[in-house]
Amino acid sequence: MAVFPRRRALRRIASVALVVSLAAAAAAAEGKYTLEEARSIVKPDVRPTKILVVAIADDREIRNRFEDKFVTHLRGRGIMAIASHPIVPSLTKMEDREKFLAAIEKEGVDGVMTVRAASLDELGPERWASDWHAWLESDSTIRALIGRELPLPARKAKRYGIEFTLWRAGGDKLWAARSGACTRKDLQSGVAELLQLAIDALKDDHWV
Repeated sequence: MAVFPRRRALRRIASVALVVSLAAAAAAAEGKYTLEEARSIVKPDVRPTKILVVAIADDREIRNRFEDKFVTHLRGRGIMAIASHPIVPSLTKMEDREKFLAAIEKEGVDGVMTVRAASLDELGPERWASDWHAWLESDSTIRALIGRELPLPARKAKRYGIEFTLWRAGGDKLWAARSGACTRKDLQSGVAELLQLAIDALKDDHWV
């Protein structure tokens, strides 16, 4: 007669263990991405209403996913947004620089969101963070960023730091943020959570 209570107890223990395991897995998944810093460069007095999303990434799949997901997030908040990859499919040719700048004029946008996947393979997270801070303090324009980054090298990185920058179409930086370190596998498996962190930070800083 004592066998059945023992079985019920074992089943309860197994059920509790499963719940704890699932909760731990969910917490780990939620913590895959982090946003290390986010800040406004100027006051959000005049917010862009039509934004071109430009992902600068050496992996086409990751680039397209960043742009499409970000566009969806922005449109969900009532902001007109368009992805750049249907307009400028390549990032590996010299002429792609001017195509990007021409797209800003042609599409009639008043804002540009760049999402740059910076390689950390040789730079490392600490040096990257230091360089990012120095870049924020510079007078860099979107033209200078595109000119510096394109064309992208053929070699693909294994680890990245993600830089988000909102610009006026004229070129001035408005807002910027950076993620923690991400692997290529992280970004290939999905970026919706990371982009949600960026959208939340934009909301907190009153840009969306």
